Amino acid sequence: MFFHFSGFESGYIGAVADKKSEKPEQVEIRRAPKVLAFTLTGAAIGLIAAFVLNLFITDEARSNENVLGLLLVALGSLGLGLGVAMAIAVDLISSRKPKSATASKTSN
Repeated sequence: MFFHFSGFESGYIGAVADKKSEKPEQVEIRRAPKVLAFTLTGAAIGLIAAFVLNLFITDEARSNENVLGLLLVALGSLGLGLGVAMAIAVDLISSRKPKSATASKTSN
């Protein structure tokens, strides 16, 4: 592929590729999950579960420790870990079924 510079007269300088017949190529397309979205969703579900579980604990069963704080840490981290595991599982499933397409290079 050869390059030549164009646009000297208009003040714009850019490299433009000479057009040659490019052969189309077969490429694989697959969608990968957003790991951060799965992680934050899992952590949020864990935190909500901690608040709901805290509502069901009666006052007589509570001890002096901060039960809500312990539940938030435990269930939040558990949800975070499950979110990461779910993202990995979805990624493995999506990598088994890639779609193929024909692509050719273009120049701007």
